[in-house]
Amino acid sequence: MRLTGPKPQAPGKKRLIRTLTLCMVFTLLSSLAFSFWFMMTKRYQGVINYEDIELIQLEEPQKGDKTAVMHTTAGDMTFKLYPEVTPKAVENFCNLAESGYYDGTYVFRVEKDVFFSGGSADAEGNLPQGKAGTAQERVKQELSPKLWPLRGALCSLTTGTEKSFWKALTGRQDTYCGSRFLVANSIEMTQEIQDGLREDESDGAQLMADAFIEHGGIPNYSQQITVFGQLIEGWEVLDAITGAELTGTPDDMRPKEDIIITSVEIGTLE
Repeated sequence: MRLTGPKPQAPGKKRLIRTLTLCMVFTLLSSLAFSFWFMMTKRYQGVINYEDIELIQLEEPQKGDKTAVMHTTAGDMTFKLYPEVTPKAVENFCNLAESGYYDGTYVFRVEKDVFFSGGSADAEGNLPQGKAGTAQERVKQELSPKLWPLRGALCSLTTGTEKSFWKALTGRQDTYCGSRFLVANSIEMTQEIQDGLREDESDGAQLMADAFIEHGGIPNYSQQITVFGQLIEGWEVLDAITGAELTGTPDDMRPKEDIIITSVEIGTLE
């Protein structure tokens, strides 16, 4: 009696099929990995194009420039705003300021001599319950080769990222900012950091390195945070706030004595 059905495959043929299958899977995974790397690299390079660098924060303020005067219990600071570069962040900040949102809010975090964070009605920097998903906390991040976290930079703190596999794969994840802000002072520009800043020898990169080394700032925040303003008056107040004594409690970076933002006044430079 003869049995019918598929003939058994020779061991050598089975190994060949397994090898070909593994090669196909490896090739597919490699292609996906390369596509992910390529898209993310293109996205990063699209933001940091050294040929497009313009250090507009170092330009002399002009009559008619949009400004924000931040009144605090430590003194007043005047910032030039950049609505032409970061329109969404400036609009959100100005709307909140003019509505009185910042009146009586706290400086809730200080990195000694490096930065301070403020603009929260909660002393610990928490958003009011139910506010995390509101329009004022869902402002798309705006990054530009014209604005950098130099000393005195007014920045919008990140509130979250819209995560999905596809958006991560294509480099199109949306990062959002909100009402709270950060004002940069400066890290210590050690020789090691200066050497690192000068690793890229292109003209634009050297221009940026010179700016950080001469004026100070937080270079590791570059193109990671929305910069929408620059301090033009009140440098001593910035130093006083970032030099404030802290609570001394581990993981608590609040000033020992409350520093309050009494109001923010929007106007133009005269």
